[in-house]
Amino acid sequence: MTLAADPNSEQYCPRLGHVVTLAYCVREGIDRPCRLVFRCWEGRLPIREHLLTLYKESEIEMIDAPASKLSSILDIIARAQGTSEEPDAGSGT
Repeated sequence: MTLAADPNSEQYCPRLGHVVTLAYCVREGIDRPCRLVFRCWEGRLPIREHLLTLYKESEIEMIDAPASKLSSILDIIARAQGTSEEPDAGSGT
């Protein structure tokens, strides 16, 4: 028999630096769980099973495989280059 996941269960959050509830962790990103939800809750309760009641398997897999820091940095650079080039395009110099 597996313990049910109580949304009011509390756990220390390493990202925020204080205690939060499971309900917060599974909706931290409004439409998705915190990227650390497995690290923080696994072993305390059946987190994967609980998430399956709220999300599709494909959405949960995205949590398991977060983007690498390098790809995030490259994305930020690309966006910054795109915005910095726009004002110069109309300067006529």
